[in-house]
Amino acid sequence: MTTPDGGRSLVVDEQLSPRLARGFLRWQLTRPSWIVLLAVTAGIVALSIALTLTGSDGAAWLGLVMVILLTAAVIASWVAVRSSIHRAYPVGSEPTAALTADSLIATSALGTSEIRFTAFRRVDAAGDAVLLKVGSRLGPVAVMPRALLSEADIAHLRAVCSR
Repeated sequence: MTTPDGGRSLVVDEQLSPRLARGFLRWQLTRPSWIVLLAVTAGIVALSIALTLTGSDGAAWLGLVMVILLTAAVIASWVAVRSSIHRAYPVGSEPTAALTADSLIATSALGTSEIRFTAFRRVDAAGDAVLLKVGSRLGPVAVMPRALLSEADIAHLRAVCSR
């Protein structure tokens, strides 16, 4: 839907939180730090299998522990992001987003935010989610429904972030 100020809005359904969390998780697992972590885990699992085949006692446990820890980290991330998204976008709410000349104005159940384009470090889209990296390299990531921004809006945000 379009808002009177030229932005977009939507009515949140019960599937929005899982869809946005899935988009965030897909984005997160493609970050260089996670790719390195996955590669190290695969190496340790391969090493533990090789050591087990050569008769080392207990080597299989190392690979299993690494897989369990990595799986737990992914699940914990999913749960934390999904609950944050659910707080910001509860079922039945009507979030909005609009671009002005120099900022993004977004409303959610948590309130209204006006974020200047200069604050954005990176803008990505994954599935139904738009991910807005704010501040430093280690800064927070805002997750919002992709339906709140047009493809032109996302392209504009990417263009102003690359300056």
